[in-house]
Amino acid sequence: MAKSELSVNQHVWLLLQKDLAVQKDLSRGLVNIRALAKHLMETYDIRAGIDAVISAIRRYESQNTFVEDDKNLNRIFQKGIVSTKNNVACITLDVNVKRLVQRFASDRLPACKIVTGKSALKLLVDNPDFSYVKSMFSDEEILKIENDLSEISVMVSPEAIKTKGVMARIASELALANINISELVVCPPEFLIYVKERDIVKAHESVLKLCGK
Repeated sequence: MAKSELSVNQHVWLLLQKDLAVQKDLSRGLVNIRALAKHLMETYDIRAGIDAVISAIRRYESQNTFVEDDKNLNRIFQKGIVSTKNNVACITLDVNVKRLVQRFASDRLPACKIVTGKSALKLLVDNPDFSYVKSMFSDEEILKIENDLSEISVMVSPEAIKTKGVMARIASELALANINISELVVCPPEFLIYVKERDIVKAHESVLKLCGK
């Protein structure tokens, strides 16, 4: 295979891997391949002949790994347990983990989830504990507050730990429903997704559909 042909394949496959809707329609035989090729070429400025792009799409369809990955993901989600919780707040802090532990050591430890990054630390707490947790920190330490979040818990098969694309599939389903993920906590096989309360019903339906409920 020539280098240019390999490059076209890689480019097209990368674009298809990012689009769950197109993947589903391809697997069901619902896509006009020529029309899809033209769309990709125009949208992403693919500098290749249409036959080369069509060939890349057909090769993608025939890849056993694509089919097998899809089956694995479906099996993982098939027995998924989905639950939701409203009235969740997120407090973003300019505090490192060491200082947080020291702070909690001298007070009652509230029920919360901690997400850490290089530049900030976030606490996800139930609204009944919000005022108490907020009072533990100064105004200078609090960078941002969101108190209109809902939580979706997705508990899937333990195979998720060894399977690629699980979180991507959840995120894609929510993206297809035009729902933004506000926060995310991953501890496979449980995935905790936080969305705005106004989106919880739609988000819940999307995840239930993913799990075949």
